[in-house]
Formats: sequence, C-alpha cells, structure tokens
Amino acid sequence: MSAYSMRRQELFPRLGLRIGARPAADLWMIRRTPSATSQELRLVGERESESKLELQTHISGKLHELRSLPRDWDGAGGEPLTQAVTHQAYRTMDQLTDFRSVFPFITPGEEGSVLFEWRAGIERLEIQFFPDEAPYVSYTDPEGFRQIEGDLGSRGVSYGGVRRILSSLSARIWVANPGWKRLFS
Repeated sequence: MSAYSMRRQELFPRLGLRIGARPAADLWMIRRTPSATSQELRLVGERESESKLELQTHISGKLHELRSLPRDWDGAGGEPLTQAVTHQAYRTMDQLTDFRSVFPFITPGEEGSVLFEWRAGIERLEIQFFPDEAPYVSYTDPEGFRQIEGDLGSRGVSYGGVRRILSSLSARIWVANPGWKRLFS
C-alpha cells in the first residue's frame, strides 16, 4: 500500500473554497498497489468488518435454520422460531457484538424461543428470546456467582453492561483458546 497527499486546491480548486475548507488543509488518499499480496491489500478496519460479517453470517444462518424447523421438531410440541423472534435476536446481537466477539451457541427452545449462550468454564452469559417478550439475560461470573438476571434493557441489565461482559468474556476465550472457531465448523 502506498499513501500520498494532495492539497485540496490542487484536487478541487474551486470546491475547497466554496465549502469553506482551509487552503492549507491536506486531503489524504490511500490506494492499493497491484503488486501487493492479498494480505497486504487490507485497509485499516477491513479485518474488523470482515470478522463482524463472519459473526453476523453465523448468527443469520443459524436463525434461518431454526426458523425452518418443522412443528413438533422435538416431539413435545416444539415450535419453529417466529419472524419476530428472529428479527429481535438478530438486531440485539448486532447491538451487543463487535468484531472481537466469539460466536454464541444458538439453540431452540420451547414455544418458538431461542437461546444464545457463551461459556468459558463455569462463566456463562445467556440471552434468551421469547415471542412477544423482552430478551432475558443471565450472567454467571468465573467464580460461579450469578451477577445478572433479568430483562435486557430494564433497570440493572443495560445493553452497555451486557456488551462489556461479552467483550471481556470473548477476550478471555481468545486468549485461552485461539482456535475456538473450530467448534463451529
């Protein structure tokens, strides 16, 4: 990759003055060189967006699979996921996860619910989505004590708090088991 700068007045002689840009301001441009290998072609942030996309693809695929379950899939009257539960789960996971988040285990529940679970030893973060209800969050810390239990977005169970827990848990999993993705292939 090579980078170069060009003054705005050289690139946009009149536009820079019209929009009120300072004449001495520099415009930085980054371009890819054709001789670079595919690893060198990555721009800042590209790897992070790729990892987030990989997580979103995993979640989306699993939710689609669970929506396709037949009625009575478990022999006890189990229902497939509803469209509303699928959308709520996907939107919530998009808000809570980032490019460093490890994949959750995703399992169907009774009456069209779905459970997202992250585990590291006895530490466990669970988020369960039910039809027509707020997501329910439960977190057990590394010592085995239940720290959070309640509806997501309610008093004491904020999105920011759950996001921090998931980020911390994901970091510990990355350090302890860098090959964790093999569990999901």
